[in-house]
Amino acid sequence: MGRNWDWSREQGRIKRLEAEVQARLNEQPFDVNNVPLHSHDGTYQSMFSKGWHSVLEIDIRLRVDAVRSYHAASNRVAKRFGVSHG
Repeated sequence: MGRNWDWSREQGRIKRLEAEVQARLNEQPFDVNNVPLHSHDGTYQSMFSKGWHSVLEIDIRLRVDAVRSYHAASNRVAKRFGVSHG
């Protein structure tokens, strides 16, 4: 595969993870079959779609848990030291 194909596939994974993590954190529905348009080139779009569908449940859960852990730790630090964060 060419580098652009690899890049398109990786972008599919990245975009899916970003979108699904945000949907779960905001308790919004997420349709895995609603693949966004990445390219009008059929090959690049196909590679993006393969990347999009290559994301596993564990990939998503790890990221959701990491974000939640970060926010919980940040809140504990803010409470302990009286620091306001936005």
